[in-house]
Amino acid sequence: MPRIIAVTYVRMGSERLPGKMLREVAGKPMLAHLIDRMRRVRDINGVTVATSVQPENDAIAQLCKDAGVSCFRGSEEDVLGRVLGALEHERAEIGVIAYGDGPLIDPALMDECLKTLLSDATLQLVGNDMKASYPSGMYAEAFKVGALRDAAARTDDPVMHEHATLFLRQHPEFFKAVNIEAQGKLRRPDIHLDVDTEEDFRVITAIAEHFAPRGDFTLAEILAYMDEHPEITTLNTDVPRRWKRYQQN
Repeated sequence: MPRIIAVTYVRMGSERLPGKMLREVAGKPMLAHLIDRMRRVRDINGVTVATSVQPENDAIAQLCKDAGVSCFRGSEEDVLGRVLGALEHERAEIGVIAYGDGPLIDPALMDECLKTLLSDATLQLVGNDMKASYPSGMYAEAFKVGALRDAAARTDDPVMHEHATLFLRQHPEFFKAVNIEAQGKLRRPDIHLDVDTEEDFRVITAIAEHFAPRGDFTLAEILAYMDEHPEITTLNTDVPRRWKRYQQN
């Protein structure tokens, strides 16, 4: 088996909800929830957090130390370089991304991306975020670190460097990528479980507090709960999602 590392990239300087990663949800910081979920991914050799060298992120580094996970610090703007640096520091051959704005990611979705990548040697990237089928906040990707290194060398475009795997996704002439689409009851692109605003934070808090002290609840359980409580679902329905511009129709 190749060396597989789960990675997330976070920082304190969120434009719409500053400091969100350390805001408490059901008794612990949002980032701690995310780390706990990432640790449940099968076949990984470790978890790392990629943050920036800005002093305000010292608190993130301290949380990682307390949680016993690696923390790599790099450029604030160059997310591609920061993620690549974190994975190279951990000697990873395969990376599995969970996004920092999705603290309740279902580890099974990360498992599925990783399993698909490992099943086909011709693939460089597998994600469930290239088309809208899963709820946002449940997006994951698995990719070969060598491909990410190649992408970093091929482009100086700041937009590509702001989004870790975007170059892999947008250049099929160099990299083979596939998207996993949600099936059945999990196909709910109308639901938003990512945290960009105060409204999003209220949604995540309601979910986490409902299931507390459990930390292993699944996407199916979350969706069932939200369907029983439509007043929670509608809290963030109208929040603009900047990442939509990078998804296929």
